[in-house]
Amino acid sequence: MISLTGLGTRLCDGLTRRELLRAGGLALAGLGLPELLHARTSGPTGKAKSCIQLFLWGGPSQHETFDLKPNAPDGIRGAFKPIATSVPGTRLCEHLPRLARLAHRYAIIRSATHTGVNHGTSAYHMLTGHLHFTPGTLRHPTPQDYPSLGSAVARFGRQPADLPAAVSLPSVVLDGDGGEVPGQGPGLLGQRFGPLRVSGDPTRRDFSLRTLELPPDVGRPRLRGRIDLQAALQHQGERLSGTGGVDAHYERAFRLLQSDAAQNAFRLAGEPERVRDRYGWTPFGQSCLLARRLVEAGVPLVTVYWNTPSLTTDDSWDTHSDGFRRLKDHLLPPFDQAFAALLGDLDRRGLLNETLLTCWGEFGRTPKVNKGGGRDHWGFCQSVLLAGAGVRGGLVHGSSDGSAAYAAENPVSPDDLAATVFDRLGIRLDHEMHDAQGRPYTLCLGKPVRALF
Repeated sequence: MISLTGLGTRLCDGLTRRELLRAGGLALAGLGLPELLHARTSGPTGKAKSCIQLFLWGGPSQHETFDLKPNAPDGIRGAFKPIATSVPGTRLCEHLPRLARLAHRYAIIRSATHTGVNHGTSAYHMLTGHLHFTPGTLRHPTPQDYPSLGSAVARFGRQPADLPAAVSLPSVVLDGDGGEVPGQGPGLLGQRFGPLRVSGDPTRRDFSLRTLELPPDVGRPRLRGRIDLQAALQHQGERLSGTGGVDAHYERAFRLLQSDAAQNAFRLAGEPERVRDRYGWTPFGQSCLLARRLVEAGVPLVTVYWNTPSLTTDDSWDTHSDGFRRLKDHLLPPFDQAFAALLGDLDRRGLLNETLLTCWGEFGRTPKVNKGGGRDHWGFCQSVLLAGAGVRGGLVHGSSDGSAAYAAENPVSPDDLAATVFDRLGIRLDHEMHDAQGRPYTLCLGKPVRALF
């Protein structure tokens, strides 16, 4: 997996060129992207060409977003009022006015459910579509993990010629002990199918992925010479060992570094100021804009994480305490702005019909408000959003009980959400993967939520 990273983020459970030089096989070239690109020259085609996955790390409350319960008793009913939307009968939180006006453009699932209550392994379930093999606190990635949706797309989906198949930004998600949360990487598929991880501050006005630009002392003719030398040495080693030819992912890695399309796709600084203003000058907002640029250029799957340094940060979705103030002042307005801007931008640019847009966190929040004025971890019910790629705008699928504690009708599991993404992207659910011992694993056991389309 190639990581162009800075610091990650932590919750209550517990880009330099130097990183490019770590990738072993291309160290001779002074570059390092071979692990990033090892996918097929072509892949299946589905209803969607690309997917943007928005992941709200920390766990947003269903009660304060898309499933308010104004008639629930004190201690369950939240502090916010529901407001009318563009869809008669559908109401959202008063602090999501932009999304209320666009409710006819997306579907809400109010019955997403699983049994997890820990950040890390709940995130793993939502990011891979599989229950973690040892659910609990402070679990970290292993080679036995199921792959993230992005890694699965990199292996079994469409592979663009001069761009990565999967990108994640703006930073890797870390658990309370500082270790990486599982489910973000390739797991069983191996490092060469890991997403391109992009870290940095996208709110900088001059932001661009400089780590994909050639060093000043390596022009394209010199790079070509290094490529030829690498290929010659690789061929000599293979001739002596009797192995096959140079793997195609090496050449794709070099092409990425030479590609004007790749350079331009990551050059967020090229966007007009008014467009960047529309998304909001937050890491999440600007990352959503970069995601739009990437799918427009042809990247099949982009994951945008809402990341924060710690539980106590005001803009963390892990609202155990002082939740209503934090949601009102620091969480809902920037989320509302960024999601609405992305949805509108995809539509205006003719990308919405071919781009699946999804949004969820690792879990919802408890029905009861705690003594600290917040809500705690709760996997049994959450609300998620989907739009584009044939999604029936304005649909509300499933329902929760009277306190938004449990799914009441049409429960949808993380496995089903993963199956829905794969189905839209034309990826068969029965693809087989193998671990180091050769044992087989099925890509996805969920069922696509076809009622959404």
